Amino acid sequence: MQKTWKIRLLVALAVGLIGGYFCWPTVTYFSLSEEQLSEVKKSKDAFRQFIPAWVSESHIVPGLDLQGGIHMVLGVDLDKAISDKTGRISDRLRDELKEKNIAAEKVLHLAEEDKGDRIEVVFANEAGVDKYNDEVADLFTDLSVVSENANTITLRLHPNLATIIRRDAVDQTINTIRNRVDSMGVTEPSITKRGDDQVQVQLPGYSDPEEAKSLIGRTAQLEFLMCDDDTEFLTKLTDLPENVELQSSSYQGPGGGSGRDIYLSFPKDSLPTVKEYLKGKVPAGRVLKYGSFTEGTVRTYTLISKVELTGDDLVDAQVAMGSPESPRPFVSMTFSPAGARIFDELTARSIGKRMAIVLEELVDSAPVIQTRISGGSASITMGGARTREEMLKDANQLALVLKAGALPAPVTFREERSVGPSLGADSVQQGKMAFSLGGLLVILFMILYYKLAGVISVIGVLFNLLFVAATLSWLGGTVTLPGLAGLLLTVGMAVDANIIINERIREELLAGKTPRSAVSSGYDAAFSAIIDANFTTFIAGMVLWQYGSGPVQNFATTLLIGTVSSVITAIFITRIFFDMVTAKGPQELSI
Repeated sequence: MQKTWKIRLLVALAVGLIGGYFCWPTVTYFSLSEEQLSEVKKSKDAFRQFIPAWVSESHIVPGLDLQGGIHMVLGVDLDKAISDKTGRISDRLRDELKEKNIAAEKVLHLAEEDKGDRIEVVFANEAGVDKYNDEVADLFTDLSVVSENANTITLRLHPNLATIIRRDAVDQTINTIRNRVDSMGVTEPSITKRGDDQVQVQLPGYSDPEEAKSLIGRTAQLEFLMCDDDTEFLTKLTDLPENVELQSSSYQGPGGGSGRDIYLSFPKDSLPTVKEYLKGKVPAGRVLKYGSFTEGTVRTYTLISKVELTGDDLVDAQVAMGSPESPRPFVSMTFSPAGARIFDELTARSIGKRMAIVLEELVDSAPVIQTRISGGSASITMGGARTREEMLKDANQLALVLKAGALPAPVTFREERSVGPSLGADSVQQGKMAFSLGGLLVILFMILYYKLAGVISVIGVLFNLLFVAATLSWLGGTVTLPGLAGLLLTVGMAVDANIIINERIREELLAGKTPRSAVSSGYDAAFSAIIDANFTTFIAGMVLWQYGSGPVQNFATTLLIGTVSSVITAIFITRIFFDMVTAKGPQELSI
């Protein structure tokens, strides 16, 4: 084994060079000026110009607490996701009963009861229940029967499907937010699941929290529903709340035809009162939506509850400007082939009727369909008493979120905080000082106390730091203050392993063994203690990584990599240098 130390030394140096290769981008990144860093943060591709073409772009990125940015935790409304799914199944069930000529007085999605996962079907007679069980039930395996009596069946979304919807809703929310964040130009964002219904978002280097909330938190659910201007249930309402007025207007259709629009108009701050008043009064198969009427005033729209088309059928959304006579910006939407076909068929059979464009539960507009639209496109025009720049900004944001996709369920901001760049810079300086001071004290202690053996231990620690940094660079990892703490702990663990080895070698020398024999026996004696200590630390790190989040997970990642690296450098790397020193036979070993 002593004859092979030169080969092992060459291998160690080669591994060190490979580690240096992976660390190159990280060293370059942290050497950039503020102006260059600003350029890199704006574009992911900008960093390539600062490194050679044959070097990987992957590098360590300072976390939120080191460079400043925005931290948010969003809660996903999973009950709403389940309710929306149940509503779509309800529409399918209604169409299936109609197709099979099974008379049903109503197919009602009980959206306001429990978790919105129930459907009540009232048949015209008891025979309808039997026909449902014989001809339809097998087509809707996602539904289970809750109760059945006379001519009524109450159905519920199957629990297994509800579990899948909950899981997929969070996963889809993460993917959608990631798409939106990528389009914002934020480099190295952190978007992770937290618990069963939360998503943690960290945007290092991003300084506009309101814009971030606007882009990330918008549901952007786009739906096209037909207006029901024939129903007159609003005219039969009595005891309207204060400041609520029943109004009507007429609209012009193609060929000289006309229609009548009946609605409630009220101040915006009366919306909660109106919603409470109308609860349970809307006819089956119909839904009330709200939209802006004039500034500060809201109006109702009576719509057929079946969603004809959604934003899922969009393939593109672009901002464009109106004509010189009407220079408002608008968002032009292009549908997929399947969406274009549905839009074509919908407009063909609905000429002269109004179609509501519903964005995030609010009616953006309800234009009259004048003719069949076969181009597979539609548009949303920006409005309101705002400047052109404000409308253009809103149009750009709307186009961005529509292209990125709608969130599967509404989200709420449960946590939010901003870290200023100056605070991040202070953290970096404090981290550098702590790491440098701690490292220097460790090096001085090892060299003064263990002499030549201490120098070898320091070499092992430096190799350890190189391997940790190279691994994090290769992974493109983010380092936070807890991560730096984990790195400093790694140094302590590496030193501890070397102390165990040095003490065992010293004991063997005091027992009268030659330096070469003492080194061999010392490493053999220290091996089990080093493995046991690092193995237990590795298990603790795995637990932290599995169940922790954010800073805790970053600490655990650094600790896990450092633990493995400490074992390799303490047992193998330092042994090479001890073998090199004792290769010439019996002599004194400075320890």
